[in-house]
Amino acid sequence: MWVDRELARMDPDTDWERMISLYVGHRVPEFALAMMVYPGTMRMMQPGFGAATLAHTGKLETRPRRRFEDGNKFLMAWMVDGLSSAAGREAAERLNRIHLAVSRGTPHLPGNFDDVDDFVYPLVLLATSADRLQTSLGLPGTSENMRIAWHRWAQTLFRLLVRESGPLADEAFPEDWDAMTEFALKFESRPYEETESGHRVATAMMEFFAEYWFPTPLRAFGRDLTRYLAGERVCRLHRIGWLSPRRERAVRVFLKCAFLAQRLLPDYRRPLPQRLRQTRRGPSAGSTP
Repeated sequence: MWVDRELARMDPDTDWERMISLYVGHRVPEFALAMMVYPGTMRMMQPGFGAATLAHTGKLETRPRRRFEDGNKFLMAWMVDGLSSAAGREAAERLNRIHLAVSRGTPHLPGNFDDVDDFVYPLVLLATSADRLQTSLGLPGTSENMRIAWHRWAQTLFRLLVRESGPLADEAFPEDWDAMTEFALKFESRPYEETESGHRVATAMMEFFAEYWFPTPLRAFGRDLTRYLAGERVCRLHRIGWLSPRRERAVRVFLKCAFLAQRLLPDYRRPLPQRLRQTRRGPSAGSTP
């Protein structure tokens, strides 16, 4: 694969930005991005006020495809254009403005954008989730060089963000890949309380993922896939059900085949942002691309 050959020639301490851009731009399919974003959001809103904020904006429940596309624009600016690019810096500034605007508009939900851990966890999740999923399936995980690159990426983006009470530039971020993984496990093991807003938003995300990516006969499997990627603890927290052992085995087989196919298929020549723009010109929301 040409991407692997290029990555092997790079130094993660100096070329990490280009490594992330190359990997995400030419190795990641749109479906994999969706598998990360929707279940990942369910994980991020384990703290009740996070789910309350998402429910307040209403976007995930009423315009889920638009929410996915808007989120992709941020990720493509940060991952493919790069954090040092004008697009990457502007995307960070735009997110900061959105967070502060939502914070001012929700005085009944104080502190939603002020807990440092709630900024650390999404970045750690973006950096480590693919590795954690693949290793949990018994497959090879992220290479050491890419682990270094992902850590540098997450740490650098963290420094560009601003919480309600000020910049995060001087706040602590996990010092390496192992520390990021440990942080994620600790964050996910905290006691969280069920909320009605968490249930509503998680249900909306699960239904959209299944309806958009799977034809009608396979939508139950699409919902199972979303549940599996979110994890049993998160699904029970949001009251969206869990899988029977037989259905869990089916999802695991599907994911193993998908990862193995990704390793065997040629790398994409067109970068991911171009492929995403083509999809937006294609099927309408609710249909299968």
